[in-house]
Parts: sequence; C-alpha cells; structure tokens
Amino acid sequence: MQVAVANPWALPGPDPVRETFECAHFAGVVRALLGHAPGGRVLDLGCGDGLVERVAGPRLEAYVGVDLHPAHGMRAVRADLREGLGDLGRERFDLYVGTFGIASHLAPQELRDLLREIAASAAPRALVALEALGLYSLEWPGTWDAPPGAGRAMSYRLTSDLTVHPWAPIELAALFEETGLKFLGAIDRTVQAAPKAGEARSWPGVPRLRAGLSALLAGDLRGGSPLSHPLPPLPAHPAAVAHHALAADRRTLIHRTGSLDGPALARAVWALEPTAGRGLGHGVLAVGRVRR
Repeated sequence: MQVAVANPWALPGPDPVRETFECAHFAGVVRALLGHAPGGRVLDLGCGDGLVERVAGPRLEAYVGVDLHPAHGMRAVRADLREGLGDLGRERFDLYVGTFGIASHLAPQELRDLLREIAASAAPRALVALEALGLYSLEWPGTWDAPPGAGRAMSYRLTSDLTVHPWAPIELAALFEETGLKFLGAIDRTVQAAPKAGEARSWPGVPRLRAGLSALLAGDLRGGSPLSHPLPPLPAHPAAVAHHALAADRRTLIHRTGSLDGPALARAVWALEPTAGRGLGHGVLAVGRVRR
C-alpha cells in the first residue's frame, strides 16, 4: 500500500494575483533570459506545476523540471535540491531557472553548494536565474537587519509551515561570485502585494494588499479598499522609505482613477511595481552567467 506524501510547497488554493500578474511577469523574464542564453536547453529548478515550460516560447529547445513533488504528468525529475542536482549534474543546460522564491527554501550552505555545482556542470556561458524571497519585503520588517544564517531563518506557511531564508541582492551577488558565476543583476517581484503582508504573524497594521488586488480583479471595488490604506510605522530603514513612497503613489493613483472598473484599476496598480532589484519584493531574482 502506497501512502501519499503531502506536498508542503503546494499552493493553498487559487490566487488571482499569481494567475494574472506573477505568471505574466515570469513569462517576460523567462523569454528574455532565453534570448540571452547560449542555447535553449532549460533546467527548471523547483518546477512546481511547470510554468516555465508553458511560458518559455519558441526559443525553448529542451526542458527538464526538477522538484521534490513534481506535478502529475510533467516532464520532471523528482529530486531534493537541498542535496544538489543529483544525476542532472551530469547534463549541460543553457539556462538554469528557479521561480517563486525557490532559493530561499535552501539553507545558505545548501544554496552555495547548489550554485557551485551548477557553475561546474553548466554549458559554457550558461545563464543562472534563481529567485529568493526578498529580505526587505513588507512581509517581515523585523528581519530587515538580521544577518544571514540561522538567525534570519523563519517559518513560512504554504500548505504547512516551512523554514525559509530571505536574501538581499548584494548577498546573492556575493554568493554568485564566490561560486564561479558572474553576477549580472537582480529583479524585484511583487513589492506591494506580497502574500503574507497583513497576516496575523506579519508586521502589525500592514493592510491586506494582496486581498485588495484580488478583489479588484474580481470586479469588487469596495474589496479593493486596503490598497488605499496607509502603511503602519516601520523600522528605521531605507526599505521603509521605499515602501511608504510606493503606498503614497498607490493612493494617488486610486484617487485620480476613480472611474476605472476593478480589473482596470488592478492593472494600473500593478503597473506601479518597481523592478529595480533592491530586495523589496516578495521575490528577488538574481541573474548570473557561467564564467567559462
């Protein structure tokens, strides 16, 4: 008798923000990466439901997903990235990509070892793009000044509680360089609608911004009211200045565009998203290139 193994990384349910905005974000990112990769062979690290393959476009030549709990019917290998690439370390890929914060599901040393293994086994000039949880997200202001390591690790709930480790872009840059990858830059994702912002265990007083954006997507203007709320006092930190400025821009936008319907207003709010790669978002995608 086989016992089904629960997937603690599974999404807890439908998420309009993910389906409407975040998937489109990754579609643009993956296609741009393939445009600069030396070829179209892709290894999708923590592939989940195979979004990368679905959005990759015509430059995709070959795809392999790797996940501890790959979705049924996917072209994916079951493996635990905390233990490295396994047999996939014998193959060469042109693009190694990990979405939705996968890098933060590894402890710092595990991430360092994985990057070193990728740098050693990848095709020459391959691109590596791994997303971590952004250290300066509005979800966890209490950790903004915590040093890397066990003191920064925190509990994060999907279908069950996981331990995650947020990262700042400058720290990811150092990891890439240390492990043989030339760091090229970073991209923030979901700065103003992070999944855990506003939850009970999060920083007190943060509006439920993601719920507000989801309500607008469903045509519920009243349900979008959290997007107009001010932020509570935050720790004295440059990240606080950036988050307060974005909240002010959002309130100004909503005040000036009161005639828009819910989905149109949601798109206008999302268009305010900064992507500079400062670690302010729920995700921060670090991009590097194999040096050899």
